[in-house]
Amino acid sequence: MIYIDNTKLDKPNQKWLDKAAILLQKLEEAVSIEERNQIIDKNHRIWKLLKDSLKKLSHGKCWYSETKNVYSHPHIDHFRPKKRSEDIFDKKNPLKDGYWWLTFDITNYRLCGSVGNVKKGDHFAVKYNRVLQPGPISDEVYYFLDPTVKEDVKLLNFDNNGTIKPSAPEALEKWDYERAKYTIEYLDLNYPDLQEARRLKWQETTIIIKEVNRLNSIFNNEPTNQNKNKKESEKNKLRAMLSPKQELTSTVRSCLRASGEDWAYKLLEE
Repeated sequence: MIYIDNTKLDKPNQKWLDKAAILLQKLEEAVSIEERNQIIDKNHRIWKLLKDSLKKLSHGKCWYSETKNVYSHPHIDHFRPKKRSEDIFDKKNPLKDGYWWLTFDITNYRLCGSVGNVKKGDHFAVKYNRVLQPGPISDEVYYFLDPTVKEDVKLLNFDNNGTIKPSAPEALEKWDYERAKYTIEYLDLNYPDLQEARRLKWQETTIIIKEVNRLNSIFNNEPTNQNKNKKESEKNKLRAMLSPKQELTSTVRSCLRASGEDWAYKLLEE
């Protein structure tokens, strides 16, 4: 998962905004859930018009998997489900009305590969202050990690097998751990092809780290400009892998941190 500053999303043109306002009014005036859902279904192309703008924010990568193709072609995910919402932790009433008033709200859009979007479906568990009707949503305490929240992105980590897991230990940070576990499960973030892609990226990164360490040792014994340039050349490969345009940079970062090398931490701070 990568942090996305969605305040930088290109503003839709006035025609789109006017259409969204008209449709929101129709949703508000609908006399039944069925009528609302029909309006949503008939106008599903509206949010798809913004896909290119969402892709621009992430250089074409899915915001959750940080890949372009492994997790399949991107959908626009309504972070808060539009027609109905399923809360697995509410045993008495797991199915609830959706956040229909956010259907045409661009702040509710996330770019998600089809694998994750299909798995996510209507799932949206809320621990406290669930909003059941149009109104402020800022007080909701929800389970899904959100790529538009910088601190949420930090709650996931990776290992050398390409497995994604909570970065927080369950015993010390139970709520963060639970949110990470929920997100991994209901976005299928350990989807086999995706996990394999991360494993290969970790392997590629490890090979370069070992080469940098080898060249560091040579440079320390013989500090020539030639040896220094060889070492920097390998580091530059890692810098390139950390570029926002590249896939799976979070995996590269995790691998560098796991190396325990001081130079790797400094490279991450650049």
